[in-house]
Amino acid sequence: MVPARELLRMDMIEAYVAQLDKALRGPRATKADLLAEARDGLMDAADAYEDAGLDRRDAERRAVAEFGAVPEIAPDYQTELGLAQGRRTALLIFFVLAAQPVLWRLTRHLAGGVGYDSPGYRLVDEAVSWMGTATLFAAILAATAAGYGVRYFGARRRVVRATGVFAFAVCVVFSVLGVLLTVLTPNALSLAGLPSALVFLGIPLAGIGVAGRNCLSAA
Repeated sequence: MVPARELLRMDMIEAYVAQLDKALRGPRATKADLLAEARDGLMDAADAYEDAGLDRRDAERRAVAEFGAVPEIAPDYQTELGLAQGRRTALLIFFVLAAQPVLWRLTRHLAGGVGYDSPGYRLVDEAVSWMGTATLFAAILAATAAGYGVRYFGARRRVVRATGVFAFAVCVVFSVLGVLLTVLTPNALSLAGLPSALVFLGIPLAGIGVAGRNCLSAA
């Protein structure tokens, strides 16, 4: 059972943290860490004021007032959450595309198209190779920018928005290229090849699209 004194100390601070929680959008783990830091800071400040002679209620009220109103401090917290979402999205793009060559060979094997290389297929495959390499470098750049390369408030949100747009562009471009490769591979549209193409390409790209939407929401 929680002591009455502990219940009193939780009321105002927990209400403030709950209000801050509602104002923020972003990765759950990062958000939980930020809220825990805010709660601990408020508790420490309230304890210090209480030790200085204020009653608990007034100590909490002063701690919350000095911490700042939620509309004032939420943008800074939201920026950190946006950057965290940007890093996650960029890394997701990198790992999904890095795995695609192996997964596509597996898809062709399941479809019985191994060893088949028509002129049209080779052209699209080369386009995928070039676009994939460029996208991998862009994903590394975006992850770096969202992590350590951007330390100015104005640029931070632009990086997060750009990463969200980048994620949607990746979905569109590689969906089109994936469909072309699938159509140009013998038996790829069979029951053996089509499900594997959907699993190995469609689902990961859908995940990138969701991450891109989350980036734009958290920016």
